[in-house]
Amino acid sequence: MTLQFSTDRLTIRPAEERDVIWGADLIFSASSGLFSYVFASTPEKSLEILRQVFGEPSHAFSYEFAQIVEVDDRVAGIVLSYPGAVKRRAEENIQGIMAKILPLQRVPRILVNLADLSRIKQDVKAEMYFILSLCIAPEYRDRGLGTALLNDTELTAKESGCTSMALDIAYTNTSAQRLFDRQGYHITCSKTSQRFGSMTEAGGLRRMEKPL
Repeated sequence: MTLQFSTDRLTIRPAEERDVIWGADLIFSASSGLFSYVFASTPEKSLEILRQVFGEPSHAFSYEFAQIVEVDDRVAGIVLSYPGAVKRRAEENIQGIMAKILPLQRVPRILVNLADLSRIKQDVKAEMYFILSLCIAPEYRDRGLGTALLNDTELTAKESGCTSMALDIAYTNTSAQRLFDRQGYHITCSKTSQRFGSMTEAGGLRRMEKPL
């Protein structure tokens, strides 16, 4: 899609702590069912949890791995992404963060959900660059910003030495899939489970990849 803004009106910058609330909200809006499944909580509680963890450093849901796109200094979208090698370490760190925030009695259900999710999600190799979430604010959608932010992310991936891009997308997120289709991403695997399908609005997950 053609960018409908002049480049001098756009800024892409690293996320900061001041971006925590709106950034967490926008990321959550793109995958509310998935986050609710991971946190084994209601959507309202899961959003509250994501807001808390998003502000913490050095883990898979941290603002430290997010980039912001602004139009005329107004926030328009966000992407959360990292190299595959970083992703492994960051996912290990999120467990310690969640242990501090979530009540102990919820841990067994979280572990069951995470075990189920691990059977659905495909491995991310060290040479891949993984996009956890890319979302544009509703008032800025269909104006080329998603493509601009994705192109910037791919440039970062190349500079990081990665040789391919990877992401997992919900069956139901057809608008995002169209974006990635246009940008040369291809579905390499589709998986779901009865538990995941019945407890989320995602239906299942499709792995999409693109060589760089």
